[in-house]
Amino acid sequence: MYRTNHTNEKNKNREKILIVDDEKVLADLLKEIAAEEGFASESVSNGIECLEKFRDGDFYDIVLLDIHMPKLSGIETLRRLKKLYPDISIIIVTASKEFEYARLALKEGAYDYIVKPFNSSSVKSVINRAVERSRLINDIKDYQENLERKVITQANQLISVYADTLEAMISALDMRECETGRHSYRVTEYTIILAKNFGVPYSDLESIAKGALLHDIGKIGVPDHILLKPEKLTDDEMEIMRKHPVYGYNLLKRLKFLEQAAEIVLSHHENFDGTGYPDKISGKGISLGARIFSVVDTFDAMTTSRSYRQAISHEEAIDLIKQSSGRQFDPEIINIFINIPDEVWTTARTNIERAGSNYLKNLLFNLTNS
Repeated sequence: MYRTNHTNEKNKNREKILIVDDEKVLADLLKEIAAEEGFASESVSNGIECLEKFRDGDFYDIVLLDIHMPKLSGIETLRRLKKLYPDISIIIVTASKEFEYARLALKEGAYDYIVKPFNSSSVKSVINRAVERSRLINDIKDYQENLERKVITQANQLISVYADTLEAMISALDMRECETGRHSYRVTEYTIILAKNFGVPYSDLESIAKGALLHDIGKIGVPDHILLKPEKLTDDEMEIMRKHPVYGYNLLKRLKFLEQAAEIVLSHHENFDGTGYPDKISGKGISLGARIFSVVDTFDAMTTSRSYRQAISHEEAIDLIKQSSGRQFDPEIINIFINIPDEVWTTARTNIERAGSNYLKNLLFNLTNS
C-alpha cells in the first residue's frame, strides 16, 4: 500500500515542486494541494519561465506541467527538461479528451499524468508517488557517492600497502648494494617521462613504473662475494651475475600486482640487436617497457658519480647513447629521448630528492588515479 500519511516527517519539505500552468486558478489550486501534503511549491505561467528557473540555479524534484501553454508547449518543455535532468519526475496536466497527448508525454519521459478536471485526492496520490520516486533516486545517488568514496578510500589504502611492499623489496636490496634506492627512484621517474613522450597509454604506465623500480631486485639472489666484489668479475662470476633478471622475474611473477612488471625485470638487459641477456631477444620482441627502461638506466648510470668514477655531463651521456642506437637501444625510442630538454631530467632528479620517502606512495597514487 502506498504511504501518504506515514511519510517520515524529517523528509517533509525536502522535495520542491514547480507548477507550470498559464491558468492562475489551476496553478493556485495545485499549490494548495501540494501544501496540504507538506510540500513547498512555486508556479510559473509557461515553459520558457520554467526553463529559466532551472537555468538560474533553482532545482525542483517534481514538475507539474500543463500540456497547452503559450510560448513553449508542455511537450517541448518536457523534452528539454528531460534532456537536462533525466531523473526529474514530470507530471503532465492534460484535459480529459487529450489522452493522445498524455501517451506522447509518457513516451517522452513523463512520470505520470493527471486529467482536468481533477480531484484533490488523485492529485495527492500522483504527487506522493512522484515524491517517493524522487527520494528513491536520491537515496540511490547518495549510496553510489558513499560507495565511490569508500572504494577510493580502500584503493588508497591498497596503494599504501603496495608502496610499503615495494619499499621493503628495495630496502632489502639496499642492505646489500649502496644507493640502490635513489637509483631505482630516478630510473623509475625517468622511465615514466620517456614513456609518456613516446606515447605509452596511461593504463600501461603503472606496470612499467613498477618494473623500472624493481629492475634489479633479482640481485638479492646473487652471492655477496660476486655482488660486492670491487674487482672485475671473472667469466664464471659474470655468468652468475647475469642470472639476476631471471631471479627477479621468478620472484615477482608470483605476486598478482607485479606480474606485468616481472616481464620488464626479465628483459631489462636485452639489447636491441639480440646481444643482451638472459634470452638474447632482439628488436620489438623485447617488451616496450624494457626497451624504454634500458635507455634511461644507462643515462642515469653515466650521469651519477660512483666511488670508482665521476659522472659525465648530460650532453656527453646523450651523445654516447646515440652511438648505441640500433645496437643496444631501440632507434625509435632514442629519437624521442634525444629531443627531451635537459631541464626535464634535472627537474625530475631534484623532485625525487625533495620527495624522499614519500616519492613511491605519491607515484603510485598519481598513476592509479590518472
